[in-house]
Amino acid sequence: MKRTHLIAAAVLLSACGGDKKKEGEVDTNPQARIQATAISPDDYRKKQQAFADSVLNTATSTKDVVEKLGKGYAVGATRLRDTLALLASDPKTDCFSVGRKIDPYLAGTVSFWVNISVIGSDVVRVQESKWTTSAGNTVDACLNQAAKTWKFDPTFGKPAAYIVQVQFK
Repeated sequence: MKRTHLIAAAVLLSACGGDKKKEGEVDTNPQARIQATAISPDDYRKKQQAFADSVLNTATSTKDVVEKLGKGYAVGATRLRDTLALLASDPKTDCFSVGRKIDPYLAGTVSFWVNISVIGSDVVRVQESKWTTSAGNTVDACLNQAAKTWKFDPTFGKPAAYIVQVQFK
């Protein structure tokens, strides 16, 4: 029994300590290690774009957001969505560019909640969002601030709470 323990201990020690540096030993070629892990800017850009596409493709659909919220919510019309997309990308607010300054590869999907009453919209805000990085939180805050000035007349829909999605890429 003792012999098997010794053999197991020897195997374990040899497996764990194979490539460790001895105390005081210096890495003689750190540049080679860096070059082995570095990728070209084009490859990095492609990798980030693929990641952004995967995030955009996994965002909750507008219909699913509406179902999750329950009764009283509806999917907004195409006209409402397109108008919101135009307002959200307005150069005056420049919200997405603010996020892009933090992360140049930022992409995401924003679900807006628009409440329309008999006289038009009274509330427009970000309901939920999914971004590639936390830089999207800055964009959400900027969009919520800008949305306080956005008004939609009753022709955009009958009185209800609407959810519309806008993608940023």
